[in-house]
Amino acid sequence: MKKSTYLMCLCCLACLLHSPVFIFGQKAATNQTNYALMPKLPRPPKPEPFKVSTIPLPESVLDAVLVNYLPDAQHLIMEVTIAGAKKSNLAIMKDDGTGFKCLTCELPENIGGEMPVPLPDGKRVYTPTGILECSPSIVDCKQARILPLVYPTVPGGKTIARIASNMSQDGVHVAYTLLVARPTPSALVLVSELTRVSDEKGERYELAKTKVISGDKAALPGAPDFRPFFFGGGEVKSFTGMGKYLTTISAFEAGNFDIAKIDLTTGEVTRFTRHFSYDEGVYPSPDGKWLIFQSHRHTTRMDAFSLIPRPLIVNNALAPGVAEWRNEEVEGFRDARRYYGLTMTDQYGDRARLPEDGYTGQNLTTASDNLTKYNHFGNLTWHPSSTRGIFWEQKDPRKVKKGEAMGRLRIITFTSRKPTVPLKIVTPTMDWATNLEDLKPLNSSQPTEGKLVGLVSGHANISTQKAESPSGETVFKIEYVNFSDDGQYVLNGSETIGQKTFWEATWNADITVSGKHKGFLKVENAKFSGRSHGSGIIKTQLDNRKIEVDLSKGLPTGVPGELR
Repeated sequence: MKKSTYLMCLCCLACLLHSPVFIFGQKAATNQTNYALMPKLPRPPKPEPFKVSTIPLPESVLDAVLVNYLPDAQHLIMEVTIAGAKKSNLAIMKDDGTGFKCLTCELPENIGGEMPVPLPDGKRVYTPTGILECSPSIVDCKQARILPLVYPTVPGGKTIARIASNMSQDGVHVAYTLLVARPTPSALVLVSELTRVSDEKGERYELAKTKVISGDKAALPGAPDFRPFFFGGGEVKSFTGMGKYLTTISAFEAGNFDIAKIDLTTGEVTRFTRHFSYDEGVYPSPDGKWLIFQSHRHTTRMDAFSLIPRPLIVNNALAPGVAEWRNEEVEGFRDARRYYGLTMTDQYGDRARLPEDGYTGQNLTTASDNLTKYNHFGNLTWHPSSTRGIFWEQKDPRKVKKGEAMGRLRIITFTSRKPTVPLKIVTPTMDWATNLEDLKPLNSSQPTEGKLVGLVSGHANISTQKAESPSGETVFKIEYVNFSDDGQYVLNGSETIGQKTFWEATWNADITVSGKHKGFLKVENAKFSGRSHGSGIIKTQLDNRKIEVDLSKGLPTGVPGELR
């Protein structure tokens, strides 16, 4: 989504998605996957040459944040803001900037909110708020209408919000994340079949035959205390492998946001990104060889929160505050200022957590006016040849003049590549997944104290101090004793997180790191209060990388000396 209201929803999601739900009194599972360990992967590719240029837009188009190629590989379907229009609209245009035509300007209904996805028939466009039908085709649209999209009811639960969605390349399956109280709030990742319905209630589309991909369980049977079954859960991003995989934004360590890849044929979850910075939107190449994703790894903006890897114990209260800092709310502007860039990896993802330890992809945000004036915003769409892609860059809202475009439409071309053929479309049956109608209530019992044994060494002692009054903080404390999940980062010391309300939290830490890597994390009364507001000092160092931030002054933007 591109509206500012989405930011609030996303931060709610951050809390719910990244809140470990603990089951007390369980023993270690025998088949537990250690996602802190790096699997053996093929040798990574070398950086390749590319060029980026701007695609012209009509003067009346103020933004084209969400864009996708049509099946003809020549036209784009875009969600645009047109000067004077009271709503966003869907429009088409050739990828050279010619042939612009608005498809929904004359229709009263709203549509859009996320990347529009054309169906293979070339006549319909999926969006999470409705389906556009064009006759005789999207490119030659003489008649257009919007039919509503109906989401399924979750048995025994109440849907709080829909956060994200995307459609598979098969034109049938839709993945989405719902925040649901069942009765404890949780984030369900669901995959349904898009079904057109015409009956006495009228014409519409429904999401039917729904499978629960993740979020239905709090812990695996036999899992140890304080090891939540969360990996793979999160905000839906993209189908990859032409429908075989689903990517989500997940959490594998405290304060960090990474990309998880779920094999829809088996349910197996793998960790795709490992960098200590914040990763987000996912854009797979049609040939399956490359993945471009949004990231903060081209700046140090988010590094103070996650440079030192820790288990997810504190993430329930820490994540909302961390998520709020990835963007900046600018008073008087519709959209928050983004600080994202684009990173590209091969199909296997990161080979290391630190760039000096191995491959962490190629930075694509290299234009001379990136960071100072423009940052990535929206999505990216690949041409079917996998040689180029198109995306939107947001202009710093403070530098946008009245009536001026709010950014620019960009095309990135990988100049040494030869065209390739897209992978064949895969439509998994997902027999391993739970049917939505069989979903059980979520057990949310939580221990107040206990011990978490490191997967390689040591342990962490966990305790909770309950609030003394309704307006007080519940304080969660973790004491690390030679704790390590990977044998490379050995933690000693403690951290506490106190949560007063949904948005308000206080974080303190004094942790040392030994082993292969040396460093520390010292947090002095860091307070989060939502909307990128906060105070407190965070000092952290890992090997030669050193960071110190004062939240009351803001975080680095990538521009030397600028804090926001």
